[in-house]
Amino acid sequence: MNFKNRVEAIRRYLTTSETKIADYILQNPKKAVKLSINELARASQTSAATVSRLVKSLQIESYPAMKVMISVDLAGQKDQDTDEKLDISANDSFTEICNKLLKNEIENLKHTKELLQEGICQGVVARLLKTETIYVFGVGASALAARNIYQKWSRIGYNVVYEDDINVLLAQLANATKADTLWLISNSGETPECIYLADYAYQNHIFTISLTMFGQNSLVKKTKLALTTCKPIEPDVRVGATNSITGQFYIIDVLFYLYFSRDFDRSLKAVTSSSQGVENYRKIFKIK
Repeated sequence: MNFKNRVEAIRRYLTTSETKIADYILQNPKKAVKLSINELARASQTSAATVSRLVKSLQIESYPAMKVMISVDLAGQKDQDTDEKLDISANDSFTEICNKLLKNEIENLKHTKELLQEGICQGVVARLLKTETIYVFGVGASALAARNIYQKWSRIGYNVVYEDDINVLLAQLANATKADTLWLISNSGETPECIYLADYAYQNHIFTISLTMFGQNSLVKKTKLALTTCKPIEPDVRVGATNSITGQFYIIDVLFYLYFSRDFDRSLKAVTSSSQGVENYRKIFKIK
């Protein structure tokens, strides 16, 4: 994810001083890449400490790394922003729709991959390896990602509880223990039901994982391990949550394969058994 997209993804979480620095860089990128951290602080009328906080808020390794990111953006000179209010226009041709979706999906996956942190992914897998039951929850389009987790881990013999009704899930969570994990999916990270469940899990000592859009949203702050996708390449008014779902599915796939490789023999045996069960059913009814 480039510098501008990172800023826009978390703008509402930045302090006034951090916003001043970010806006100065966006308005003066060529000048900003030549400035030291103290020079940038003076130019934006802030402080070096605030510049450092901005770098941390943007989840960039260091100030020099941020300058490199800005330089790369300048070299590309491709502004991907759009003034369109929808992600589709009247009378778009078949080819235009295919190309538009393909371009956005590729960019979305590339930026999401850049945000993946190996340490967090390894931490999620380590937690799941010692988890007795996974409870997964999401609302709307995120419910599709939750069901995807249910389908994948259930197939390798894992005990997964999937519910899209918070009332039903809360009744099931009443029996959860410290050995269980609650996995919450919300693109915005502000879904009320997910926030409530995160608070409930904290009060009842249930380990939590979140999957949200990049940024210091409420859900990220309330969960033990936070996975993030890039800010979807979608306008505020969406015809379909295409990019957000793609990013969520990509991370789930990465984690599933990583989990499978760490528990290879048992997982292979389980997935082979489940595949055989389906194959036997298809043979009986002669389904091709």
